Amino acid sequence: MEKKIFKTPTPNIVLFPLALTIVGCTSVSYEEPKSGPVARVRFVTNRDGITVIRSYKSKKCDGGHEMMRISNGFDFNSSLRRLGIPLWDYHHNAAKELFIRANIPQVYMFQSAAQSGSYIYKCGVFVQQKFEEGKDYELSYKLDNNNCNLEVYEIKTNASGNPEKVLLQKRDKQLLPDFSESCLVKFKQPRWF
Repeated sequence: MEKKIFKTPTPNIVLFPLALTIVGCTSVSYEEPKSGPVARVRFVTNRDGITVIRSYKSKKCDGGHEMMRISNGFDFNSSLRRLGIPLWDYHHNAAKELFIRANIPQVYMFQSAAQSGSYIYKCGVFVQQKFEEGKDYELSYKLDNNNCNLEVYEIKTNASGNPEKVLLQKRDKQLLPDFSESCLVKFKQPRWF
């Protein structure tokens, strides 16, 4: 059985404080591994507003911390983070490339918000992915019409010698049964993006 992560309506009264925080910067607070096996991973959003990416130790959503904030557009105090993964076609704030520890499962929550009438809806997607050493990946978050999803791709060279994206998994706002209820609690925590 799947559990829905419901969109949480926020009264229009919070639009102003939220707008102030969205004007903030896109940043990376993740510390890349200094040694051991790694993969190159690109994190992407289609949102003009802030998308927050959080990392957790397991599907119980324990030990969580904010990894980064990305935004598809101009932002103050944002730095380019590219490692040379092929098929880059994004605004420099909309994607960040990082070295991620390989061969162990990584758990992430991508979360953003959208306005609809006098309400703001937040939409989040949880995903677990194990990255293989020396390979390239892309995690692409999309929020459209108050619905969000995340696509995980491996970027590899095809038989013609050209890079291509191979879809590994696609997740939506449904919380899969193998994730803990505590993940739903983490999603519902009030945050000012």
